[in-house]
Amino acid sequence: MDIFWSRTGIYLMFIKHQHYDLLKHVILERAIFQPPIHTPADMQNEACFLYLVNGQSVLHSPTETIPLSANEGVVMKCGNYLNRYLSSESDSPYEVLAVHFYPEVLRMVYKDEIPVFLKQDIQPTQRMVEKVKVDAMMRQYVDNLRFYFENPSLINDELVILKVKELVLLLVNSDETGKVQEILRDLFNPAVYSFKQVIHQHLLENVSVEQLAFLTNLSVSSFKRKFKEVFNDSPGQYIRTKRLEKAVEMLKINHLRIMDIAYDCGFNDVGHFSKSFSQQYGCPPSEYRERLLDQKTK
Repeated sequence: MDIFWSRTGIYLMFIKHQHYDLLKHVILERAIFQPPIHTPADMQNEACFLYLVNGQSVLHSPTETIPLSANEGVVMKCGNYLNRYLSSESDSPYEVLAVHFYPEVLRMVYKDEIPVFLKQDIQPTQRMVEKVKVDAMMRQYVDNLRFYFENPSLINDELVILKVKELVLLLVNSDETGKVQEILRDLFNPAVYSFKQVIHQHLLENVSVEQLAFLTNLSVSSFKRKFKEVFNDSPGQYIRTKRLEKAVEMLKINHLRIMDIAYDCGFNDVGHFSKSFSQQYGCPPSEYRERLLDQKTK
């Protein structure tokens, strides 16, 4: 297994990592790796089509959370993202394909004649990521990409250009709702969102303070200062309090397991959840539930 330095500045353990470039930019990319793994992506001047060949992940944008399963793909406009590739009961490695878009590369691909469907005037979309329809044509496209990665001697600049144009046409032609086209037309315009939006979106998710700082495009120290200004509390204390408040609401639903409540409220360790709950409410969650039931029967 090799170690590669990723474009996000994180050491990632890859079984295989391949890419083909244009204008010194990674355009076609393939990674095969063993989960679990977290991959932050700082895409301030690029957009991306990401396809999960096999595996399971959760993709976080500043304002959205999208689960991905095998044979699903998304289009992501410029911005910061965190992809959490989840553990699997199988020992099989995960495989991911990506096609990256850059303004200067698209100008070269289309010889400065950007297609009408990519430059029509529209209102900027607030969505940063959109799932794409995976039909027979898209699956064929993915299979072809994998074939070229398995046969790298066949790839040249002209083929890379063709694969970019082919993908754009597939995304547009399979877009029944128009949402993917909205993303494509607005690829390089960052979405506008508030600091509170990012925090509230990921409040109950297994996302660390450092990862929240990344999603807000701030350093950890700047993030903590901003958090104090907005919420008048430290990130750790505020997030823990809100997660425990949600846990109290869920404990009223008698059939939910304590383990499931812990995970649904952003705790990845049941022991830590029980300890935090006891510190906040004076008893473990199971006992708290019993008290709630006793109150109902009186």
